[in-house]
Amino acid sequence: LMQLGITIPLQKHLKIGDLSYGAPLDLFFCWELHTIVFHGKNALVAVNANNRFFLLMTDMKAADWNAISHRFLEALRLGFSCAGYTKDQVDAYLQMAGSPVMTRTHGRKPVAGLNRAINQLMYCFETIDPNQQYQKNLCKYINSDFASATGFEKQGYVKEFLEADMKRVGIVGV
Repeated sequence: LMQLGITIPLQKHLKIGDLSYGAPLDLFFCWELHTIVFHGKNALVAVNANNRFFLLMTDMKAADWNAISHRFLEALRLGFSCAGYTKDQVDAYLQMAGSPVMTRTHGRKPVAGLNRAINQLMYCFETIDPNQQYQKNLCKYINSDFASATGFEKQGYVKEFLEADMKRVGIVGV
């Protein structure tokens, strides 16, 4: 099952109790989810635990938070599509990952990647698109970052880390 590591502030926001740790899993199928206020709007931030690929949904309302897994999957589909992956490749990832389940976050390194992505977002000059929840341009900016990621020894570009993971699991040809 795909693990959605819910940060403590997001757990409080969602009013859910203590979560358990998920079973050990390839971190490529794990995401860290957090809530922030961005440009005065409640936002959902998701970062891949292995490669630091970044997703942002703004203007989250109560109904969106109540359907957080659905909103996350929508962001993931849009994010992967914007990164150049086909519908079949996105579907292959989702099939390999399985249904999303909420767990605790996946350790200090993935949460540090989440925090670094959020910090970079705060210095981004791109504006939000008020007509869309998924913030394509902001995500593209953060995913073009030169960074370190949990699943990679050396620093590199986030979008290249995602591509390497897609190749590693056989979704994209080598």
